Amino acid sequence: MVDLARLRRDRLAKVQRAMAAQGIGALVLTDTVNIRYCTGVAVMPLWTAVNIAHYVVVPAAGEPVIFEYGGAEFRQRPYWNDVRPSMFWQARVTDADSPGKARVWAQQIRDVLAEKGIAAERIGIDVLDYNGYAALQARGLSLTDADRAMSAARIIKLADEVELLRQSCAVAEAALADLERAVRPGITENELLAIFWHRILALGGEQCFTRLIVSGQKTNPWLHEADDKRVEPGDLVAIDTDAIGPEGYVADFSRTFLCGETASPAQQEAYKVAHDFVRGCSEIIRPGLAFSDFVARCPPLPAAYREQAYGVIVHGIGVDDESPNIPLPGDPYTEMPEGEFRENMVLAVECYAGKVGAKDGVKLEDEVWVSAEGPIVLSQYPYDAGLLG
Repeated sequence: MVDLARLRRDRLAKVQRAMAAQGIGALVLTDTVNIRYCTGVAVMPLWTAVNIAHYVVVPAAGEPVIFEYGGAEFRQRPYWNDVRPSMFWQARVTDADSPGKARVWAQQIRDVLAEKGIAAERIGIDVLDYNGYAALQARGLSLTDADRAMSAARIIKLADEVELLRQSCAVAEAALADLERAVRPGITENELLAIFWHRILALGGEQCFTRLIVSGQKTNPWLHEADDKRVEPGDLVAIDTDAIGPEGYVADFSRTFLCGETASPAQQEAYKVAHDFVRGCSEIIRPGLAFSDFVARCPPLPAAYREQAYGVIVHGIGVDDESPNIPLPGDPYTEMPEGEFRENMVLAVECYAGKVGAKDGVKLEDEVWVSAEGPIVLSQYPYDAGLLG
């Protein structure tokens, strides 16, 4: 049973320990995911993800000061003592003097920091527009990055967080079952997307942050998204769930299905490559295993599949994609992080297998909890037996 009051308290404590370790006196958070992690409350998360409508000052000790969207302060007041109305300064919202309003906002923030006696300390910020950032700088604050502290706080999961991740996977699995049953010639990718999202929402999920449901030639290369393409006989249908489940925890795993009874040899080969890679990587994860040693022990990806391979083998998962991010060797865009797997990390282990120029590609991915005893797969949706041969 998840205790939400305990979860709010313990997550805030994790953040404040990370702040202390990095010498940060306070965080000024505008990112909706960070705000929710520290307060337990989300208000219009899709709209506020692109419009700065609420913000939170988190001191290194004590309760946060919450500036909530005007009229929605009641959402926070059952949990926190200091809740105030927020203000807007972005031109898209105010239709007025954005730099001037940003200066008023920055003074508001500095006044709160002065109330707490921490205005002279290092202040972490996450997502700001130019006017907001410039206004804080002009108030003489010593600014630094908030994301390092937030990332450090989120990397090791509480027991309540592991349970919520398990619940989110269960919600996505029910939605995936609806989608798999609906796969037939003539149905569109958009219709499959609607079927999947319907069950996510009906079971207490919140939204999906991608539209990665594709079929046929759109499975190769990866990262096409759903449109009005119709599924044809013999098509592969691939999905990356990317769902926000209960209380904002992510279900991020992938499956690929066959529209028909008999897979081609090329489809079976690609499926086996992805399956063996994901399962082989997942099985060797242990607390204390260095990331570099893990990569050295991962099963090799056949040369024909490397050019279009997914660049990341493993990434953390929680209320968003999180650290660590462990790249496929040779990926030019992601550096190998230092460190090792630690107990109560939760990870997404993934593979895309598609040859250049081929019709089909296969995307598979699982969520793995790093327990004291070793890896426990949280995403329990079965693999496609026909594609496995």
